[in-house]
Amino acid sequence: MKRTLLSSMVILAAILVLGVGRARADEITVGGTTASNVPAGITFTAGNFSGTTSLGYAGFSNLGSYTLSTSAGNYTNSVVDLTVTFTVPTGINGGASSIFVASLFGNVNTNAQGGVTIVFSNPTQNFNFSNASGTGSFSFTVNPVSLNPGGTTAVSGFVSGGSIIPAAEPSGALLLGAGLLLVPFLGRKLV
Repeated sequence: MKRTLLSSMVILAAILVLGVGRARADEITVGGTTASNVPAGITFTAGNFSGTTSLGYAGFSNLGSYTLSTSAGNYTNSVVDLTVTFTVPTGINGGASSIFVASLFGNVNTNAQGGVTIVFSNPTQNFNFSNASGTGSFSFTVNPVSLNPGGTTAVSGFVSGGSIIPAAEPSGALLLGAGLLLVPFLGRKLV
């Protein structure tokens, strides 16, 4: 009887110790700035963005904005380079660096009304990170942009699949271990 109880307690303790900190995935906060190189006739206003995912998703409508000149122009086969600098979360790609830069390239095409469409050839970027809070990943996607002559359009995008698995707290494992050390003394009679 005593061996069965002790064996059961050891198995339960092993399950608890191995499962600590692995059952949950928390939301992440993503933030940074944007910049862009553009052809003549198109201007870019830099943006700052920050948000926390909800169910792994966060949308951003403040990734900067593009403005098209009122003068007629042919932008077909022109290219824009949108640089997204992430300052949060830290440790992207497992490094200790607090920033990571992603370059998105957009093909610019003139439409029949004199406006342009910017379609990014690599709109989705995948990121992994590891820092003191834990390890996680997310995908960042930028939407295409359409501009009318003399018009301004905000650049928008979204984070999907964002989550972080928190680092295990050593204090919980230590308390569990200390409690297990007392198990053999529970069955002894006091004289």
